[in-house]
Amino acid sequence: MRKRVIVLIATLIVLSVGAVAVEWEETDRGTDVVLNSGTGLPAVVFYVTVEYSEIPANYHLNSEWEIYEVAGGVHVPIEGATTTEMVRGETLTVTAATFQVPVETGKTYGAKLSIRDTVNGLFHERTFTYSPADVLPIGISLRGWDGSLETIDLGELPDEELEELALLYDMLDGCKQYPVEKTVVSFLREDAAARPDTAVLLNGAVGEGEEIDRCTYSACGEGCCSPCVEHEEAEESPSEETETEEPAADVRIECIVYQGTEFETEGDEYVELKNYGDLGQDLVGWTLFNANDRSKAFTFSESFVLEPGMSVRVYTNEIHDNWGGFSFESEEAIWTNVVMYPVSLILLPVPPETTSSTGTAITLRIVLTLYTYTLSSRDDIALVQSQLTQFDQEFEGAVYVGSGSSVIGGGKTVFVHEIAMQILEAAALELRDR
Repeated sequence: MRKRVIVLIATLIVLSVGAVAVEWEETDRGTDVVLNSGTGLPAVVFYVTVEYSEIPANYHLNSEWEIYEVAGGVHVPIEGATTTEMVRGETLTVTAATFQVPVETGKTYGAKLSIRDTVNGLFHERTFTYSPADVLPIGISLRGWDGSLETIDLGELPDEELEELALLYDMLDGCKQYPVEKTVVSFLREDAAARPDTAVLLNGAVGEGEEIDRCTYSACGEGCCSPCVEHEEAEESPSEETETEEPAADVRIECIVYQGTEFETEGDEYVELKNYGDLGQDLVGWTLFNANDRSKAFTFSESFVLEPGMSVRVYTNEIHDNWGGFSFESEEAIWTNVVMYPVSLILLPVPPETTSSTGTAITLRIVLTLYTYTLSSRDDIALVQSQLTQFDQEFEGAVYVGSGSSVIGGGKTVFVHEIAMQILEAAALELRDR
């Protein structure tokens, strides 16, 4: 059956006597990531606000939304309902928003709004494209429990929700646990943080030669030759013009493959050197070593001239004649793998909430939400740290070594808040007692 885009229409008509020439302009637009209180899954809301230059005597508004997922360049429609809200004050403000659109990482979503005022001949259109970040909250509602840790009561949870919590508990219970508890901040700075090594190139022996170049790599995956952080920073800094110099060699560390494809030993790791100068350089006596472990060093023992524009590689434990034939001849990996994500972070930071629509506090059913994050970069670590500041409590827990899968709790390293673990254990016991 041919797919067609489903157009969602909301219409509001307000009539009064007389009409004046008015204009409007877009004053706000955006995408808000929310947590669906029913499913606990992340969703996004697209919205647009337009404001009239003055309140018209008549207006007839018609708004149309198209909401879709982009798959292989094709717009696959997502069904739902929209809302249009009017706020009347000194000016007339119109806000059109979509329903909560469920989203997943790795996918792309879109929305298109067309809004018309047929009485005043006004038209506005806005198109959105949204790709979720790799950090998305996932919530599990714990209905019927008042939040007391003395008695964790999950009796009102249905079997299917208990099963999800119990599955997560069993998964973590089977993982290796670090012996010491730590705070979430220390976890983010240590276990979840990228901790690369630094390669240093000297024109002599370690402790004797002059430093020619150094290279700190960053996370880029298996088999990827990561460029040097120091070089990227130097490119961003303005350089001063210099007078024309005599021809000279300019040997640099081009990049580092810190994660080889060989199981455990990773003998196919390598550091690549390149001569950017206009004169050859004999590398005899030069040393390449790991700044974090100076015992891991390689010295060019024989004469080898690196000609201008030429590259050479020093492998961990392989010989490639087409790249110079150099090797550390190490039976173990030289370069520490940057912690490859996903890394899971399981917290319980959301306290029971009270909401008010009139200024008078009203108490709602208590719902505690369990958040799980999957981190994919150092920027995501900073994002989580910034979110923690809004909660006035210490987050202490244990670190587990997971499978490295992308499922909840499957990260290679998993931080579990101590209260969250109590809840998961209580869910597993409740399910077994039924």
